[in-house]
Amino acid sequence: MISDKQRELLESFIVDNEDLEELEAKLAEFNIFEAIGVVRQEIRHSDFLAFLLDPSQNHRLDDIFLKRFLKRVLLETDNPTNTNYTKISPVDIDIADLTDSEIRREWQNIDILIHSPRNKLICAIENKIDSGEHSNQLERYQNIIDIEYKNYRKILIYLTPEGSLSSKANWRIYSYSQVIQIIDSICKSYKSILGADIYTLMTHYSTLIRRHIVSDSEIAELCRKIYFKHRQALDLIIEHRPDLQSEIVVKIKKLLNPLIESNEIFADFWNKGYTSFGAKHWENKLGSRVMIYFQFENLPTSLSMRVQIGPSDNKEIRQKIFELLQKEDHSKIFKKTRLSSKWTTIYNKQILNNIDYEDGDIENIITKIQDFWQDFSKNDFVAIEQIISTTIEVILNHN
Repeated sequence: MISDKQRELLESFIVDNEDLEELEAKLAEFNIFEAIGVVRQEIRHSDFLAFLLDPSQNHRLDDIFLKRFLKRVLLETDNPTNTNYTKISPVDIDIADLTDSEIRREWQNIDILIHSPRNKLICAIENKIDSGEHSNQLERYQNIIDIEYKNYRKILIYLTPEGSLSSKANWRIYSYSQVIQIIDSICKSYKSILGADIYTLMTHYSTLIRRHIVSDSEIAELCRKIYFKHRQALDLIIEHRPDLQSEIVVKIKKLLNPLIESNEIFADFWNKGYTSFGAKHWENKLGSRVMIYFQFENLPTSLSMRVQIGPSDNKEIRQKIFELLQKEDHSKIFKKTRLSSKWTTIYNKQILNNIDYEDGDIENIITKIQDFWQDFSKNDFVAIEQIISTTIEVILNHN
């Protein structure tokens, strides 16, 4: 039961809180990138930056954004220690015609590669939103570029939300705060050229970065102000915040309960991560719940439906079940695999992925689960249940 002190903290937080109202108003503004789930998708950020950098795209800027970006990077970053990477200056970029530049995505796993044959210029951008470096990737990319573009002038850029240090000295450190300054300046200077559509797109992207990526934005400062003013109330709210995994388990139980109550299926709710169930007559005839079963795999950033063959003392029947389910007749439903000594997955369908969890909208998540179950219970569930039941009958009748 809530104490008087806790109630007082919560009431103080929600009543006459102008900062909270201001924050809610800012966050309520529509943003196209938030609407399509781009917030922390590194690939999509690279896609949009590549679009702006590409002179051949239909943003009407030609090489204006590309040149301003490269000039600002060269001007605002420290020169690499290796002189092979200092042979180009902001002035060189300013007088160059970069309209021949080709922008490649994921060439040799490099996030963005800018190639201007006319100017003998190559630029690699490694873009990081949440993750850091791994597997010496900067060194590998640099070696690839040195070999493939030996006589080119080179710019290596390590782009992160806050301008984090890289492991290699030849990579210039740049931040998303600096990128949005470039976007804002382009929007201000070239609004009439951009047109309403591209202008809106760029301003929405700038807003997205300020809201979610950089820590020195107006919204970030407002969040910090609210937190320090109402720290105890917010800590209490965070302590009792909804747990998506637990909420999903509650929904799964509601979906299975009618079948459990009618004694059609057995079900085991092992923990919030795994819920197993199967036709009641499977258990009765096999004498085991883990010989074969359906399973919801409910992880923090994914939800899947699986069919598994579990471990069993009756290895002969287990082997026969696996072999019959792997027949070509069932290849459209069950995947080809090998039988392990413990758990073997023969069917796997993803219900939710990490994108569904980014905004934590429980209503949308529950709706997706409900929609999946309606389709699954009428189609795959019926087909799989029939195949497995027939398989069990065939095996038992021959033993």
